[in-house]
Amino acid sequence: MKKKIGIIFGGPSNEREVSISSAINVGKNIDSDIFDPILVYWDKKGHFSIVDSLDLIEDGNRIHVEDLKNLFEIAFLVTHGKYGEDGVLQAILENQQIRYTGCHVLSSALCMDKIMFKDLMTGLSIIAQAKYFGFDFDLNSLGEIEDIQKQAIKELKFPLFVKPANSGSSVGITKVNNPDGLKDAILEAHKHDSRIIIEEGFVNQKEVEVAILGNQELVVSDPGQLIVPGGFYDYDEKYKLDKTKIVIPADLTEEETRECKALASKVYKICGCGGFARVDLFVLGGKVFINEINTLPGFTNISMYPKLMATAGIGYKELITKIIELIY
Repeated sequence: MKKKIGIIFGGPSNEREVSISSAINVGKNIDSDIFDPILVYWDKKGHFSIVDSLDLIEDGNRIHVEDLKNLFEIAFLVTHGKYGEDGVLQAILENQQIRYTGCHVLSSALCMDKIMFKDLMTGLSIIAQAKYFGFDFDLNSLGEIEDIQKQAIKELKFPLFVKPANSGSSVGITKVNNPDGLKDAILEAHKHDSRIIIEEGFVNQKEVEVAILGNQELVVSDPGQLIVPGGFYDYDEKYKLDKTKIVIPADLTEEETRECKALASKVYKICGCGGFARVDLFVLGGKVFINEINTLPGFTNISMYPKLMATAGIGYKELITKIIELIY
């Protein structure tokens, strides 16, 4: 008998369109000889619906969260962004005793929050991106922005990146080349999260990504490299402009490749990740720096994770099957 798999997509975050694209690809490539997929739409208000087609997501049949476990055995998550990959949905499913793909609550929350993740890496003396500081920002205290600007100018070197601490797909991120742009960048980040991180940007670095699959025994891909014309891989560049060049394998020395894979594996295990994740790194001057972990990487047509796994000998259909089998 086929296993019923609930492909949960959508969600309240501003990355729902990416989530829908991922759901389309997972639905097309899941092994229908083994699995019986059920499309579960999570709308902006947090309601769940069973839908017959991804073209008719607003016409689904509403269902209470308590009833989801009666419809499928396993949830395959493609809920990118806040609430979907930060441990919130994972906690909801655990409360309902529904097994799901990917990382559990703690690792999801830790890796999603850029401030907590950077603090952990710094505390463990792992080479992370250059200097940074994070803060909670109250929009009602606009006078605080001046203090934040002064701190950034004093402690950090431009260019800077201002980011919402809990957001993915480069949503809400601004590259700031001089002090004049800091205020607007902080306000933009605040639209997506009250926790904000400001960090130094590298110049002439290589931006690389490593795909990892597994729990104890890991499949670790060779790094793939992103060559971005404007030097900043923002949301539009990722999903709309299509100007970024993806190079697999990355243009690295053998030693740099080994270091990327070793550091990615180390951080994956430290953070308690399981199932699968993508680890983002920078390479500069022969040194490898950790940037972040994406515990729920995209499965769109242009997403790096499945491309990297393909170069490791695992095709799309097999990858989906393995991710389901790795539920822990």
